[in-house]
Amino acid sequence: MRLISLLRLAAQAESLRWRRTGRGYAIQGGLGAAAAMFGLMLLMMLHLAGFAALSRKQGPELAALIVAGVDLVLMALLGWLAARHANDPVAVEAERVRDDALRQVGDTAARGFMVLPLLRSQTAKKGLVGAALTAAVVGLLTKR
Repeated sequence: MRLISLLRLAAQAESLRWRRTGRGYAIQGGLGAAAAMFGLMLLMMLHLAGFAALSRKQGPELAALIVAGVDLVLMALLGWLAARHANDPVAVEAERVRDDALRQVGDTAARGFMVLPLLRSQTAKKGLVGAALTAAVVGLLTKR
């Protein structure tokens, strides 16, 4: 019964981890799209205002280069904000719980396989030899 509980716990932790990770990506994508939309509207207005103001004092060529430089700085800032990714502490903890539960499942299964030859055996001596061999094989397999 403990084996089933551990497997259920591992599945629930994995499900929570995937939901939280997906939620984080969805929020990050939505914020990036909103920032891009407002950034484009802002840049259009800044282009018009900046170009009009600069073309009076400078020539239109220099005004266009200055506006393009400001665009480059804003693009780099928004791109950096959209690209940064922080680990969700709940997802990290869910991954740890899943790994612990799966490790315990492996330990429980290994103990069960060691006792199984004793239960199947007709004689105690034969059962103890089978259990020792099974324990040795399981021990070698888990060390890989």
